[in-house]
Amino acid sequence: VKMYDRYKVVRAVIRKCMREYPADDWYKQALYDLERILASVINDGVIKNRVKRLKYDHGIFSRLRRILRNEDKQSKEGVEKRMKRFLAFIESKAKSDSRYKSLADQIKRCWCGLFHTYEDARLPRTNNDMEGLIKEQRRKWRRMTGTTNVDEWIVYHAPTGIYLFNLIGVSPPLEKLGFSTDLREILSSVRYETFRNCVNEYEKRRNKDRIRKRANRNIDELLMSVLEKNKILVSVG
Repeated sequence: VKMYDRYKVVRAVIRKCMREYPADDWYKQALYDLERILASVINDGVIKNRVKRLKYDHGIFSRLRRILRNEDKQSKEGVEKRMKRFLAFIESKAKSDSRYKSLADQIKRCWCGLFHTYEDARLPRTNNDMEGLIKEQRRKWRRMTGTTNVDEWIVYHAPTGIYLFNLIGVSPPLEKLGFSTDLREILSSVRYETFRNCVNEYEKRRNKDRIRKRANRNIDELLMSVLEKNKILVSVG
């Protein structure tokens, strides 16, 4: 659409140059040729209809975007009222043009989740806003923990967090369940074999993660090191 509009502007400039240029030489002939090429695109019926339809659809989606962005800070009820009017408009369009039926169906399918965030300004309104929030949270998480992968950090450190959650506080959950929250009693109730198994499992996970990160950085270097270690094992064997 932008290219089509740009063609029209360029064609208007070329026509003005043709009128103002007095000589009838190769330059004016080049202007004629260029104007003829642009005219073949601008006057094409199929292209004109497609551009017209795209502009109309762009206006519809711009209206939908303005409603969901809620830049004038309407309440949940106000946004929902606007969306109902928009949905009625789309459904009326869908009766004569099947292209709008999928949009109407999608709005109705997602209706229950469209408006509940407008009561809290801290919650993102759109997918793009949500992705931006997640990116910002990951950046803060990396600064706090030194790791970019939230899942890995949870796998390694969540047990410690759960223990602290159950032990610390005025009324810890374990105490409510009738368990002792005395750290000495808790530690003495755990067998040493169980403790070693947990430590070994943690080390295995950390080693796997270290190998995976090395592969992500330089897979060729990792494979070469594996081959070298394999040669050493073969020679020893």
